Amino acid sequence: MTAGAQTDGAAERSALRRALNELDARLADATERGPGAHLRFDPLVDRLRTPVAAFLQPELERRLDLHVDADDSFARDRIAHVLAGACGVAALSALLRAMEHDRNDGGDTLQLDLLALFRAWPEESIRLVLAGVGSDDPRTRQIGIWGLAVIDFGGAKYFELVADMASDPDPQVRAKVMSTLGSIFGVGDPPRARAILIAGARDPAPEVRRNAVAALGSSHDETVTDLLVACADDTDRWVRYWAAWSLSRRPGPAVRAALERFAADEDGDVRDAARAVMG
Repeated sequence: MTAGAQTDGAAERSALRRALNELDARLADATERGPGAHLRFDPLVDRLRTPVAAFLQPELERRLDLHVDADDSFARDRIAHVLAGACGVAALSALLRAMEHDRNDGGDTLQLDLLALFRAWPEESIRLVLAGVGSDDPRTRQIGIWGLAVIDFGGAKYFELVADMASDPDPQVRAKVMSTLGSIFGVGDPPRARAILIAGARDPAPEVRRNAVAALGSSHDETVTDLLVACADDTDRWVRYWAAWSLSRRPGPAVRAALERFAADEDGDVRDAARAVMG
């Protein structure tokens, strides 16, 4: 490499470091937030989304962790977008860690960056996702399930692995299984998915029951209908709420009686759901 090329490379790295410092300053400025903020930040973020900026990976990952800890989804997503563009497959682990704390309250750009990385580097993606499923950390296992549902969209390859996690000791993981089996992933084995969801609707943890009951809305057989009717006695208001919606377009006097009970529920959201279903 010539001295001129070395000088040019050093100059570009210095310019990228200055751009990152500018991004930090703007992210810390409350006046930069608000309507149109994404458009205002895009040119600077795009400037940093270059493979030359890969030398900034340790600093970008530290910033990502800080924004995750601060529950700042806007800043988190800007840094994650830079990291994905600059580092490619090397950014996968950091973005998956950030997803463990994602509440999807600031948009879905973090997920979109992960999906792009999954498509570009499928082998490394599935390796990391499978490692997440086997983690001791329940939040990491949840992200592993999410990743499998994305990578194996119809549940053709990894259905059994996710289905087995319906017995996970952590209720949040079991709840994630219920919502996953209630999606297109459940077509990997519809009878088993239905059986797991029915069992999930009787789970001691309310968050598991909520997701199972919501997922059972598309199953209109008599067993499921009887189960949803019985949810009128559930102690959790969100279970009752989803049961009311899931009883939509089901015939019979027992369904009508259950909806009338929901329509007189102590909780306003449950009452509104039942009245909407009843028309």
